[in-house]
Amino acid sequence: MNNRSAALQHYVPLVAWLMVAAACLGIVWKILSYGYVPAGDARRYVAKAVTNKEYSQILVLGPTYHMDFSPGWEWLLRRLHRATGLEEDGLMAFSAGGLLVLILGAALPWLRHPEAWLAALLAVTVPMAGLVPRWVQGRPFLISQFVLLGLLLAWSRQREQKPSWWMLLASVAAFALATWMHGTWYLYGLLLAAFFLAGWWRATIGLAICWLAGTLLGALLTGHPVEFLYQNLVWAQALSRGGVPADSLVGELQPSDGEFSSLIVLGFVWLWRKQRGTGGPDLFGSPLFCMMALCWLLSLTASRFWYDWGLAAAMVWLATQFDVAMQEAWANRPGRRLAFCGTVSLALFLNASSDIGSRYTFSLHEAIVDGGQPGMEGWMPESGGIFYGADFTFFFDTFYKNPQGDWRYILGYESAVMPDEDLKIYRNIQWNHYAYESYRPWVGKMRPQDRLEITSVSQPILPPLEWHPAAGAIWIGRLPRQPRP
Repeated sequence: MNNRSAALQHYVPLVAWLMVAAACLGIVWKILSYGYVPAGDARRYVAKAVTNKEYSQILVLGPTYHMDFSPGWEWLLRRLHRATGLEEDGLMAFSAGGLLVLILGAALPWLRHPEAWLAALLAVTVPMAGLVPRWVQGRPFLISQFVLLGLLLAWSRQREQKPSWWMLLASVAAFALATWMHGTWYLYGLLLAAFFLAGWWRATIGLAICWLAGTLLGALLTGHPVEFLYQNLVWAQALSRGGVPADSLVGELQPSDGEFSSLIVLGFVWLWRKQRGTGGPDLFGSPLFCMMALCWLLSLTASRFWYDWGLAAAMVWLATQFDVAMQEAWANRPGRRLAFCGTVSLALFLNASSDIGSRYTFSLHEAIVDGGQPGMEGWMPESGGIFYGADFTFFFDTFYKNPQGDWRYILGYESAVMPDEDLKIYRNIQWNHYAYESYRPWVGKMRPQDRLEITSVSQPILPPLEWHPAAGAIWIGRLPRQPRP
């Protein structure tokens, strides 16, 4: 090897890291530059952060609600708002961009070749166009996914090795962070089950101890550990109940179609590695495979098991396979490595940041009810009123646009927290495909200060309510006002 080649070989890893970092940060910058505002839960987290309200002042709550579901994330956003003065736009950029950075960089410290992680991301995002938008939703479940990726990468190498104290302490801290930020601590049982099914006893015991300690620590950070842990289990039970049409559930709770496209990618890579005589046969005795198989099976009841848990194991497996293959292929070939790294970095940037189907610019054309707009006087609930409605999107959007509104919503971020009577009415509305008459029980409960929201292409017919087209296809109904004497 001549001096010039040796010099190039020396700087190649640094250049590769710079390419990968540029691609990841470029994706975040490009998506935010569209003016992207995530739909759904991110909006209510941000809206709550800029108010001094608790959920009892925002929602009409039933007996299952005792405390916030993601206290750590809500604490962080509120502290940022108070300490830095960030308002809705700034907090939303932090939520969407910051959490996407976590996912894009989750595996980089664990791999010899950072481009292996980008190749794994590209392998799953090309056939699954909805994956990157899910990673940029600005919701704290992404912290749980970030923790899961790190744990899988760290512990899937520990079958015969005794984990170090540093690794155990880091795992406890990771579980605690995930518990405090996003209260789905019980779903990490899938991780333990995967290591158990693979027969990795030492790792299973170590992970179980870390999980128990971390979950308790995270619960203690909430200030109400027993209540917090119990609340999460109650909601998990409520979400698992049947009796609701599948197409009425939010997307992540609907059954998957088998995720055939991602299985094709995994099968192709496995055959490629097996044909080369490396990597293939070990797959079936790996906790990564057990995690994928278990979560794929569960995804047939709710797709979130694959998108948030099984796919994490798939990406880790793909990245480790690519990392080993690159170690063999790039030896003494710095030019080839740089060419591949540049290609995969550019491809991921273009694929992840492109506005396919207006996936990042949809928010620029949304119809959202704004109580401060001309013509809305008298059509928003009055002080102490209730906004009745059967649309989660309406709550997220309206609360985000009107965070200081002096009213409450009957349906908020989760139907499980509704009063029992109103939950029955809501379920009946779903079963009847949102027919006008199914809203009749709420009309009978309305007071002069209350309002009813219905999304319809034409004016709803529900006497005695009078109606106003608020935004797009959103109609707001109120009781007729008494004429002044």
